[in-house]
Amino acid sequence: MIRAHQAKINWQRLLPAQRSAAIFVLRRAIPFAMPFKDMEAYRLCTWRHGSLPRIPITEIFPGIEKVDVSMRNIYNRTVGTSVDAEEILDICAIERFIKATRILEIGTFDGNTALNLAANTPGTVTTVDLPDDWNGELKYDVPKDYINVTNPARVGMQYRGSPEEQRITQVLADSAKLDWRNLGGQFDLIFVDGCHHYDYVKQDTENALAHLKNGGVLIWHDYGMIKDVSKVVDEVAKKIPVAIIRGTRLAVARK
Repeated sequence: MIRAHQAKINWQRLLPAQRSAAIFVLRRAIPFAMPFKDMEAYRLCTWRHGSLPRIPITEIFPGIEKVDVSMRNIYNRTVGTSVDAEEILDICAIERFIKATRILEIGTFDGNTALNLAANTPGTVTTVDLPDDWNGELKYDVPKDYINVTNPARVGMQYRGSPEEQRITQVLADSAKLDWRNLGGQFDLIFVDGCHHYDYVKQDTENALAHLKNGGVLIWHDYGMIKDVSKVVDEVAKKIPVAIIRGTRLAVARK
């Protein structure tokens, strides 16, 4: 967050009109009181990466407003790590809108997204996360800050024991080392939310596009929030149409 003292404004040398103008800009650029009123609202203000405009989902998928979705464990999520409630609603609405029956998720975490994806398709969901006995080695040299490893006991815990579990296949592997041909594609919908380092996002994206059906949808999470994810998505947008769903961290492309 930018603070007033970081702006290096010499207030003493400003004319009254200039001082008023500076205060006007600062008050609108820096939500000083917001952290104390609603940290969730402030978090949304930090989505600053990427160059693509945000568009209402109803403009990206005309007619999606008529779609009904089923939500599971909607409030059982970790703010800032899990997909937000609005985001899971949008993902499942897209899933139903395109009538997806073969879905792939990269990055299981606690299984809430896989659970909801399975609840909104008569088909199957394959979800990928690191193995229980992961030794700390990754295909790419990833800085420590980018290593977001879930406790093995928590991986997929939300879908375990649910009616949807029988239609969810848990794959435990490094997504960059994995042979995606063994995942059972081509897929109708692929959700990329694994390692957020540039090399991983890029390779996951390349693999996703190669294993996505014609007419299928690729969805990335954390656009705007994470620089490397945003960079990859912006690069892809130079080659194929990509849209950012307003009010979310979701970027979508249709093959």
